[in-house]
Amino acid sequence: MAGKYKTKQQSAIVDCLKANGKNYVTVVEIERYLKDRGCSVGVTTIYRHLEQMEQAGMVARINVEKQQAACYQYIAEDDNNNCFYIECEKCGQVTRMECSHLLELYNHVNADHHFSINPKKTVFYGKCEKCSR
Repeated sequence: MAGKYKTKQQSAIVDCLKANGKNYVTVVEIERYLKDRGCSVGVTTIYRHLEQMEQAGMVARINVEKQQAACYQYIAEDDNNNCFYIECEKCGQVTRMECSHLLELYNHVNADHHFSINPKKTVFYGKCEKCSR
């Protein structure tokens, strides 16, 4: 959102996302975070700001199977495109991963199959270490 006017609401939403680090949050959790800090922002406004931030590449939107609503995560400016998400099918934990080996797959699919994968929306399903025991 570089070059665009930043409102107090946008800054508060970014603060919430940054405070959650590599964890994802729902709009309900963002609304609660803002309310707890005395910043009254409607759900519609939060969705609008998140959509703008997603288009600007500041936010990743992921759909988590065990969550009814979409989840959001802040993307730092220095994040690269070697990321993807893994979701445990048992406990529902979603983790953002970075692995340069996936770049080989993305490049192969693009070059040989003429399809460009969006790594920030790629989710692999399986079992986490804790649930595999």
